[in-house]
Amino acid sequence: MLVERVGGLAVLVSAFVVACSSGTTLGGGDGGTSSGMSSGTILAKPRVTFDSTIAPGTHTQVQCPRTGTWLTIGSFGNPAAGRVDPNDPTTPLQEPVRPVEDGGSDHGGTVAVSCSVKQAGAGFDVAAHAELTGAPGGAVTVTGSFKPSGDSAGITLVLTKKGETFTATDCVAQFDATLGQAVAGGRVWATVTCVNAAQASAAQNCTTQAQLRFENCTE
Repeated sequence: MLVERVGGLAVLVSAFVVACSSGTTLGGGDGGTSSGMSSGTILAKPRVTFDSTIAPGTHTQVQCPRTGTWLTIGSFGNPAAGRVDPNDPTTPLQEPVRPVEDGGSDHGGTVAVSCSVKQAGAGFDVAAHAELTGAPGGAVTVTGSFKPSGDSAGITLVLTKKGETFTATDCVAQFDATLGQAVAGGRVWATVTCVNAAQASAAQNCTTQAQLRFENCTE
């Protein structure tokens, strides 16, 4: 469970559940909302939390002379740190998830977010992109069909940083229920692993892994 602050009141919600109805969309705990086109409608800006790493994995050091963090936008916090009041499960997490909305600032740069998570049959078609300007910046694009449970294969993940791009089209998306990861209309939170991410220009092949959370997307 997570606790978010809305209008100064503590609201208990399940992990990664964003209230969505035909007339109103809530932006979540950081208050990132913008006025809608009609009276009484609140449209929340799309937002992202993203973290990624790169490593040789099953490849050699020659094939992949890389290891460590690749791109980070926002923060997934630290659920293990517990609640502000350990005896009260309705109090906020000491280190909660910190998403960044479209047009927001992070790491000294500006974040741009666009995303679509639409139901398609028994799954959801995801097309999401986020980029961060500035020295620590980069970009991520993820596309594919995500199943609501089990592993989702054939996911495409493109990671770019400082002019280098690693691309994989055979990634696998998984959900960690203990974190509250899930997919639904307008939102996705998953871990995507790509064992054959290639940077063709440098003839490099690495393993990339990303935890991504896109919210307030078109649905």
